[in-house]
Amino acid sequence: MKRFLVAFALLSTALTVVPAQQAGASTDALRQWVSDRIVGHKSLSQGARQWLKGPPSSPRSSSSPRTPSFGTNVDAADPNEDLISGQSETAIAASGQTVVAAWNDATGFAFNDSTQAKASFTGVGFSSDGGASFQDLVGLPNPNPDQQWMGDPMAIAIDSRHFLVGGLYFPSFFTACSDGNPSTLGVAVSVGTLNGLGTNISFSSPIFVAQGGDLCAHPRPHGLALLDKPFMAYDPTSRTLAVTYTRDYLRGSGLGEVDVARAHVPAVPSSLTQGSFHNLVVWHQELFCLDGSEANQCGALNTGAYPAVAPDGKIYVAWERNIESNLFFSGDPYVYIHAAVIPRWATEPTVGGNTSPFVVTQGQVNSNSDGGVKSLDGTAIAGFSRGLGQDFPRVAFDAQIGRPIVVWNDASAHPLGDIWMRALGANLGSAASIHRVNSDGGYALHFLPAVSIRSNGKICSSWYDRRRSAPDSTETDYFGECRPNPWTQSRDYRITTGATDWSGTSSFISPNFGDYTDNASTGTTTYFIWSDGRLGVPQPFVDSNG
Repeated sequence: MKRFLVAFALLSTALTVVPAQQAGASTDALRQWVSDRIVGHKSLSQGARQWLKGPPSSPRSSSSPRTPSFGTNVDAADPNEDLISGQSETAIAASGQTVVAAWNDATGFAFNDSTQAKASFTGVGFSSDGGASFQDLVGLPNPNPDQQWMGDPMAIAIDSRHFLVGGLYFPSFFTACSDGNPSTLGVAVSVGTLNGLGTNISFSSPIFVAQGGDLCAHPRPHGLALLDKPFMAYDPTSRTLAVTYTRDYLRGSGLGEVDVARAHVPAVPSSLTQGSFHNLVVWHQELFCLDGSEANQCGALNTGAYPAVAPDGKIYVAWERNIESNLFFSGDPYVYIHAAVIPRWATEPTVGGNTSPFVVTQGQVNSNSDGGVKSLDGTAIAGFSRGLGQDFPRVAFDAQIGRPIVVWNDASAHPLGDIWMRALGANLGSAASIHRVNSDGGYALHFLPAVSIRSNGKICSSWYDRRRSAPDSTETDYFGECRPNPWTQSRDYRITTGATDWSGTSSFISPNFGDYTDNASTGTTTYFIWSDGRLGVPQPFVDSNG
């Protein structure tokens, strides 16, 4: 009965229609209107949460007497430029010795004018010496006072001189809807171009990838949505760019539609435009129900999608189904890692869409018959300011074996999770067996993996890891592993030169160490980026291997 009452309340909120906000009304009211229609608050990204909630009344903080050490770990940001603590949730791209890093930056809370660089919640760093040092570029350009970069960064290299950085591009905190102009909960990118010497990079104005509709319209359109959790992948052979995101409709069930925006990058990348992108549905929003399951496809929240692109232009997407809804109202306590494939000219998945679902976790240890696994959203992770975890997958295409590789964490083997890997077939069939990535068999936390593939075919994974302390400790390191193929385990290695005690780290954004980490391979070198709190506040740290 309690589950039914909670579900009924959520459904009623999702279906309620409230008169549209008048132009010029408080942006607090605008954000509250959106917040009242979001079903999966717990699974929203760091960027979406900071837009909806604003800064907290006080940061989470404690104290730790350890003196920080750095070694080869490099802070991609300049902490002396940070006016508000909370620089976390990271992305990285590399081509040769050029490295571009991005992160969420809480300093954006301090500025009323969203056109100022410091008002960008998407921070950017640039290195021309292989990550040995970084220039903090502060933020991305934004000439539109009605919009604001809101974090959830993504970064890729197009070639040796062009990079893309992007993320959430939302209504500005203070001026949205005040001048009669449209404002949308969208996703955008900015093209970065190196100067002639390769010693600096300049970024373009925002280019919309996808939009959620005009929040300032009166009356508000029925299809309004909050777009969340964008990720990006690119293949230089086909010049195919893919950006995945979740479309959280503000009316209807609100259970999350998985979408991908596809573009062909022109020979001159700086000529990329909004019209270059074509949006496709990977997995339609499910209807609300109280007896959901993998078989009947209802009642489940879908989010956390991530793309990879093959040389023939095929787009692979992996995501998590039933996250958060497994705890409260779907009727199914398991989560499922799904995948889909969209050929270069197709307008929908040929495998993995609603009509032919594909479950990556089918056959996982301790899973149910449909491939449902125990999620880390059922574990309150000590030191993680959001509390409950998640199992969002990452995917990369291995050209050496012609297969997409999916990496994720789940709690199938023990409560604090392991990192798992599975190679799928080119059309998702003939999936290899599931292999554990982390080599330790203890009860330590393994969380938020990233994966990329080197030119020689080595598959490099990285993740947060607590094996060097007790299972009940918040002391956290970042670990990695590079294996020759999906089924041959290699030695894990510690990437961090100093651990973070997340219970003793101050941050004005939540979750304090973000929703994801990242790595990127160029040639036979892999660059890693993660949120690190050894300075007492979260910072984006970088190191490399190979």
